[in-house]
Amino acid sequence: MRLIPPLRCALLLLLAALLAGCGDSDSRRDLSPAESYQEFFTELGRGNTDRALEALAPDGALGDTFRGGAYYMMARNVSDHIESHGRLEEVQIDREDEWGETEVMVDGRLIFADGKEMPVGIRFTRENERWVGQL
Repeated sequence: MRLIPPLRCALLLLLAALLAGCGDSDSRRDLSPAESYQEFFTELGRGNTDRALEALAPDGALGDTFRGGAYYMMARNVSDHIESHGRLEEVQIDREDEWGETEVMVDGRLIFADGKEMPVGIRFTRENERWVGQL
């Protein structure tokens, strides 16, 4: 069967649009500071350190700069608490304070299976359209 050129062009455009939509859009979407906070600890609770770090310090100049020793130490500390106190039951956000257009402080608590709680505050700085957590 031979397609006429306009129809062929339309089919190619449709195929291109479908392929573009098949990417992992969830990992690329911009998270708010509260969503980043929630995602960071939720992914740590699932044992996904790399995904957790991407939520807190996404790829980009500032995120790449800050994703390092302090972030891995924080992830290890939380993972140790999860092992000591059972699984992570809940990530509770207590307060989200805007310090301006480019800075937000998120304070919350991690609640473990044995009822123990760990308070954690993270400051987020805006880099273009992305929020980067700073420890």
